[in-house]
Amino acid sequence: MDFTSIKKQLFLAVFSLALCLAPGLVLAEDYETDADPAIENFRNAVDSILAQSCNKGLRVGAKFYSLDREQVIYARNSDTLFTPASNMKIFTSAMALKKVGPDYRFHTRLYTTGKIEGTVLKGDLYIKGFGDPSLVTEQMWILVNELKNLSITKVTGNIIADNSYFEGQGRLKTWSSYKGPEAYLAPAGALSFNFNTVTVHVAPGKRPGDKPSVMVDPDIEYFRVRNKAVTTVNKRSRRKLIVNRLERRNHDEIVIKGRLPKNVARKKFYLNVTDPQRYTATVFKRFLNQAGVRVTGKVKTGRVPTGATLVLDHESPPLGRILRGLNKFSNNFVAEQILKTLGAQFKGEPGTTENGVLLLQDYMQELGFTPDQYRMVDGSGLSKTNLVTPDQVIALLEDAHSDLSIFPEFISALGVMGLDGSVEDRMDNNKSAQKIRVKTGTLNHVSALSGYFQSQDGERFAFSILLNDVKCSNGRAMRLQDEIMEMALKFQREIAEEKEPQIQYGGGILKQD
Repeated sequence: MDFTSIKKQLFLAVFSLALCLAPGLVLAEDYETDADPAIENFRNAVDSILAQSCNKGLRVGAKFYSLDREQVIYARNSDTLFTPASNMKIFTSAMALKKVGPDYRFHTRLYTTGKIEGTVLKGDLYIKGFGDPSLVTEQMWILVNELKNLSITKVTGNIIADNSYFEGQGRLKTWSSYKGPEAYLAPAGALSFNFNTVTVHVAPGKRPGDKPSVMVDPDIEYFRVRNKAVTTVNKRSRRKLIVNRLERRNHDEIVIKGRLPKNVARKKFYLNVTDPQRYTATVFKRFLNQAGVRVTGKVKTGRVPTGATLVLDHESPPLGRILRGLNKFSNNFVAEQILKTLGAQFKGEPGTTENGVLLLQDYMQELGFTPDQYRMVDGSGLSKTNLVTPDQVIALLEDAHSDLSIFPEFISALGVMGLDGSVEDRMDNNKSAQKIRVKTGTLNHVSALSGYFQSQDGERFAFSILLNDVKCSNGRAMRLQDEIMEMALKFQREIAEEKEPQIQYGGGILKQD
């Protein structure tokens, strides 16, 4: 052994001892002995970053796996259960793609018990939802125009909403601790619109003491505004502006309180709704009237009667496109809609979260895991009672990567680091960051980051970093993950390898075989 090798081994030994003595450090798992210095350097670098992390008590689960070489280059508590937060969404996404394929479409159907005579539909018009998570403003206009193109200009009956494809509507039982009006807590419903949210715009009044102007989008009779706020002069007030949503009978009340400085820009607030089917049907009626289809009746709820005539079947965009909105922006509503819809299709109507979870269990079994090795209770990860291991996340990522029938749609739905979605502002000063495709996950005391990356020499990896019992800020936890990924991007095997011995021969240098 030459002197250079002795110095390298001595340095690694001293460095490893220093890491062991570092306060608050969780040691990495034992590895099989290997002679690759690049891997050893990467492990030491990650351990060093984790040694400088949040306050004591942080639980770390992580795994980095080479898809090209089928080799683990880093693992820490990889077989230990952690709360994955929104990393649950990639399980839901992969399962859905495997089950129905990327071109799957959701449906919203119109029925009637009356008759179409000329341009008049005489009778009630039923709108029945089948779990479409993408029925947003644009799609609602398409649906309305499809009806109008049947040469219908008038409906003499009521608009009746039917959400019976799901078992009820509302928040999941496992979300019982969440009570607020925030958009990320929007309830599920077989008939839903705009992710079951509403946008409230608030702008200062013209003069001090005036009430702010309030605009609700969509502007429909389902919402009633109570404006108690006032606009102050050019100074900050202790009474901040508060926009809330209160559940009332057959409508939601939006309450504006507090003060708004005069010279601030118009503010935007996103709130969830409490009655998805009535909300959707009210929007449908308003859009019909705006499109020139006059509806003389009221908005009601009920079920499509046996023997009703199908008037129109509206299809959603393909699942592959819907998943982009789900994972890039971590939309809880979309995840739960997908889970319930597929639960209804494959386990029987009405759709329930529990039946959707059975499909997740089927998929986990295909990956080689039994129900006693994990816990899944929803499709979005909003519940902290979900538990998975980094090993299971990597198994999922490897399985999706190996299946070309779903992988293009699966990876294109992930956030591009520093470019879009929930990671638009992360590592945005690193040009190589776009070689990282990820799903984030954030709850109180939980931060997760999993996905794929390509290292400096082109090697492709799957990785998962699950942080639980986080005592520092979520921002600090994210920076910790980003520091690790900065090191991961630089991983390069050949630069750490020993130079090949050379021998002098004549006047030149020859390599030794």
